[in-house]
Amino acid sequence: MIEDMKINFKLQCSAILLIAAGYGWAGGHYIPNDANIFAYLFQLVVLGILLFLALAFLSLPEKQRLSRYWPIKGLTIFSILLFVITIANTIHGAYNSRPNAFGSHNTFADLVPITFLITGSGLWLLTVFIKTR
Repeated sequence: MIEDMKINFKLQCSAILLIAAGYGWAGGHYIPNDANIFAYLFQLVVLGILLFLALAFLSLPEKQRLSRYWPIKGLTIFSILLFVITIANTIHGAYNSRPNAFGSHNTFADLVPITFLITGSGLWLLTVFIKTR
């Protein structure tokens, strides 16, 4: 049981790192040079929410990580939204022909952060699902 908790925690930390790396990469890569300040502020707010939830999760005592405390619920909701938005962004990229448009264009450079985001959010959701069984 204790070993399962440690593995689950390591997987959850890996998921948070993948999401942060993917979102930071995507934000720097997908926002066009001529975008207004609100695009960058939105990116900062989303990363701030992720940082806040991740720090709250990491500061939970070990036994509380098994329960559904608010940081775990928040990161789960964040992961679900991120997963859906990333899939929608990938579908949008298949039809996005304007080179300076927002979002993915499904090039290799676009698919790397998308892979990080899908893997990280999927891993988080998997660890939450495994923990409830």
